[in-house]
Amino acid sequence: MNPASLIPLAEPIPVHWAWFDVLLIVTFTAHVLFMNAMLGSAVIGLAQATRGRDGLIRAVGMKLPPLLALTINLGVAPLLFLQVNYGNFDYVSSVLMGGWWLAVVFVLLFSYYGFYVYKFKYETMGKATRLALFGSSVLGLLYVAFMFSNNMTLMLRPEGWQPYFDGYGGFLNWRDPAIYPRFLHMMVGTVAVGGLFVALLGRHKNNEEFVAIGLWWFIRATIVNLAVGVWFLMALPNRLLLAFMGGSLPATLTLVAGLLSAGVMLYAGFKGDPRRTAVWAAITVFFMACTRHWLRTLYLEPWFKIETVPVTNQYGSFYLFLGFVAVGGGLVAYMLKLYFKSRQGRA
Repeated sequence: MNPASLIPLAEPIPVHWAWFDVLLIVTFTAHVLFMNAMLGSAVIGLAQATRGRDGLIRAVGMKLPPLLALTINLGVAPLLFLQVNYGNFDYVSSVLMGGWWLAVVFVLLFSYYGFYVYKFKYETMGKATRLALFGSSVLGLLYVAFMFSNNMTLMLRPEGWQPYFDGYGGFLNWRDPAIYPRFLHMMVGTVAVGGLFVALLGRHKNNEEFVAIGLWWFIRATIVNLAVGVWFLMALPNRLLLAFMGGSLPATLTLVAGLLSAGVMLYAGFKGDPRRTAVWAAITVFFMACTRHWLRTLYLEPWFKIETVPVTNQYGSFYLFLGFVAVGGGLVAYMLKLYFKSRQGRA
């Protein structure tokens, strides 16, 4: 069967496709930063707790419910922008995964409420119960992350959709050699940013032990992730590997920019400055999000070019969207201002 015959026709979009790609990259960057801080700090706290050090897991556990809520909300926007421009691939991969993908909602709810119970029932639970609840919530989030990796890679490989027609409904993208380093690259990066979040939390609380622990995890996870990134690059098809080695100027430039900013980020981490490291971490994640975008574009190139999607030039709804973003952002900033004033006893 010709894989091209399995790809649905792209629906017309209201405004130029570049708007949605830019919004996709920017919102995905924000989502990844919060997701990494949330999941990475949870993993580090759990690792510390297994050694009998409960101070960090308790401090992190108090932050996880709002962090997870922000992660989920910030993840909606990039998913929607992805579906606008690449829905004819993403919807198909979601359907092909079947129950695996549907289970994401229920597993995520389990982890979400697990962290809430941990936070508000901490004093009434035994240590073993607390660790079991916390650990199972972390495992649930790892499941969600792996399902997203499956979906985001399966959508890029129409040639891998054939098993569905051989009677394998609800299958995962096990046959793709790039999925393993890709998932590991994201998860090790999560631990690195999570360590940075722990260091920032320690600096905020004037707890030098948390700063030292966080930077220890950040530096080592970042170094390991550089090696995993090389594995990920080598696992790509030759056509894509050559594109990142100079065959595609935008893809190569964003990859090089990401590596350079990662080097500066790592240097700031060695200097023991969590705030400066956090700034460079945000820049690095942005460049890596751009690199991820070019990887998706190159994967889909034999099957689809976004430039060919019809544009209806209906900018009214887009301007309305921008207006709501501006007003909503202003209200959120005002509420945060009131919140921090109340913390200081001035409101």
